[in-house]
Amino acid sequence: MADVVDVIVADHVRFETLLRSLRDRSPADLAGHRRRTLTELADLLVAHATAEESEVYPKLRELTGGDGHVEHGEDEHLDGHRRLLALLDVPDMTSPAFDKAVSKLANSLYHHLDEEERTLINDARGLDPATRQALGDAWLAERDRLIALSCGTRTTVAALLPD
Repeated sequence: MADVVDVIVADHVRFETLLRSLRDRSPADLAGHRRRTLTELADLLVAHATAEESEVYPKLRELTGGDGHVEHGEDEHLDGHRRLLALLDVPDMTSPAFDKAVSKLANSLYHHLDEEERTLINDARGLDPATRQALGDAWLAERDRLIALSCGTRTTVAALLPD
């Protein structure tokens, strides 16, 4: 059983770790290291956001009204997907262009994580324990299902963006 606040915040911490790893230029096989890290980050980021939008955000909107936080969170997910796509499109993972794209994704993501934790996550903290558990279980199951499908591919990320 998973409390929705705990599992979402744990992913937020994982995002920070993965971004720090992408900025590290010391691995001997820098391109390989970055490729593996970017694959993990992309899958986690897409799965996390998609599961929030399908499993958590609608329930928070229903139970708390959301005060526009849900819609804002969805808009920030789109911005994150745009920044992720730009990063996935950098051909040379050892280039300054890659570092710049990582920085832009990190800035967008850090902004979103901060706002989400101050708004939607705090809304979720006010829910009864059974609801928090049910939301956490549903979110985690959907997130893990999407990760198993390798949902962070360039094609999948591009399909998440409006034309």
